[in-house]
This record gives sequence, C-alpha cells and structure tokens, in this order.
Amino acid sequence: MRIPTLSTLLRTATALVMLAAGLAVLANFDRMGHRFAVLGAAPWMHYPAGLFQILAGVMLLLPGRAGYGAALTLIAGTAATAAHAATLGWDSAPPAMAIAAASALMLWRHRADLKR
Repeated sequence: MRIPTLSTLLRTATALVMLAAGLAVLANFDRMGHRFAVLGAAPWMHYPAGLFQILAGVMLLLPGRAGYGAALTLIAGTAATAAHAATLGWDSAPPAMAIAAASALMLWRHRADLKR
C-alpha cells in the first residue's frame, strides 16, 4: 500500500471542500443564499458559482489537471475572501483565505500541468 503524500492529501481535502461548497451553493443553503443576497447578486447567480466550485473540485482530482483545478480554486477562494469581507467582515474570511492559500500552493506544485 502506498502512503499518500502531503500534496495528495492537501489536494484531496481541498477538492472535497470545493465539492461540498459547490453543492451547498447549488442547493441555496441559507448562509450561501444570504451572502449572494447581501452582495446584490441576481437570484440565479448561485448556479454558475456552484458549478464553478464543483468544476474546480473535480479538476483537482483528475490526473494531469490538478494545475487547472488549483487555478480555478484560487479564483474561487479569492472571490470568496472578497465576498466574506464585503458581507460579513473579516472575521468570517479565514476559511476562504485558507482555501486561497492552499490553492496557491497547489498551483505552484502542479504548475507543470498548465504547460500541457
């Protein structure tokens, strides 16, 4: 049995978080719907946002596509950080900031995927 590397564990954990967040956005979970409403986004905007997060999570899990998934996750994490700061203040932003930081590390680690 192969022991997974720290990079694999980080990539898998981040992918699961992105998949869960994307599903919560698609289901219009109360907290997610509230943030979209406070930002003044159209009611249908949670659909593309949720699909974007799910796509990022899936891409992180595909061999040879982790770099693209990390780039999408970095975009989502940065946007979530800005949305948290705008709607609820910086107190609620650390989880989104952690996703952005983890995705930046993964993007650096899997930068060779972007050259294929």
